[in-house]
Amino acid sequence: MGSPMRQTPAESGTRARASTRLWVESELPGSGGASRDLLRDIFAARAEVPLRALAGRATFRWPADSAVVVKRYSAPVWGDLVHDLLRGRARSVARREAENLRDLALAGLRVPRLHGWCDEGAFGARSALWMEHLEHSGSLMELAARAPRAAVEYSSQLARAVALLHTQGWYHRDLYLAHWLVTAQGLVLVDVGRARRERSPRERWFVKDVAALLHSTPSAVPHAARLRFLAHYLDARGVTSHDGRRRFARAVLAKAARIAAHAPRWVDRSSGT
Repeated sequence: MGSPMRQTPAESGTRARASTRLWVESELPGSGGASRDLLRDIFAARAEVPLRALAGRATFRWPADSAVVVKRYSAPVWGDLVHDLLRGRARSVARREAENLRDLALAGLRVPRLHGWCDEGAFGARSALWMEHLEHSGSLMELAARAPRAAVEYSSQLARAVALLHTQGWYHRDLYLAHWLVTAQGLVLVDVGRARRERSPRERWFVKDVAALLHSTPSAVPHAARLRFLAHYLDARGVTSHDGRRRFARAVLAKAARIAAHAPRWVDRSSGT
């Protein structure tokens, strides 16, 4: 992991505000900036059309600057918090995603550029981060649904990116096609808050990532194209033995079938693009 981000305690006249933590590279336009009122401004903001809205969290273009995307959270994710606590640290949802954005970029993955994060309260009861807005034509899942052949052109690029993620010790835990944006510069990975990095991650996490990609691939994409993606991925990871490739492929297909038996969490009918 990279070195921890510098935390700047917010100015405070109250005990509650004294618990505010933040890290700022670029101040949030039209807000209190690096001040005690930053979270108040973020949670008071109302977007006309949120990019995504779920219970306890929202993603939206910042009203004062549409080139900035804000993600705010009003509750911890307990599973991830327990995972951090067992490793001697506690992070808010926003800080975890912010540090993942920074470290994934350092590892060579294309992700949105982080501008800052802030949180307050025990375990970051309220937290937010802000980052660059990327001009894109939609997600890879959307492209695959409307133009399967065009999406297949990204197969080898996607395979190399996922292989890089895994060879660097990362696994995403939510790696659906909807989380890859199609930009003029290529594919960009988003929604990395659940991602984890370990010195020796278990192979089953890599299987789950790849299975999630195959599961979220629209049916219009030919089966042969899916197998070619899997072959590109294994090549990029350096898995060359016939038995090793067969075992991994069987495990991925079995996991994809199990994922298909449950409601797909990657579908958010309430959100825009």
